[in-house]
Amino acid sequence: MAETRIKKKRITQIRAYPEKCSGCMACQLACSFAYDKSFNPLKSRIVINWIGDLERKISFTEECNNCGICVKYCNYGALEEVY
Repeated sequence: MAETRIKKKRITQIRAYPEKCSGCMACQLACSFAYDKSFNPLKSRIVINWIGDLERKISFTEECNNCGICVKYCNYGALEEVY
């Protein structure tokens, strides 16, 4: 059985660009699978809130350790690693 490896290198910060977020939740699903072995956005360390139909707010929980998994799986450039 394949094991998910979590990146050990820590980044300083993850910068969010909510105007680029499509709301696809790929970042939340990748995060929840990496840490809880389930595809459950409610268990994710990144939170995407919908404000109306087009606006998004991106935030991180206190459990977020800036591993960058969410950045890797964001297909729209809404997340960026800042060193």
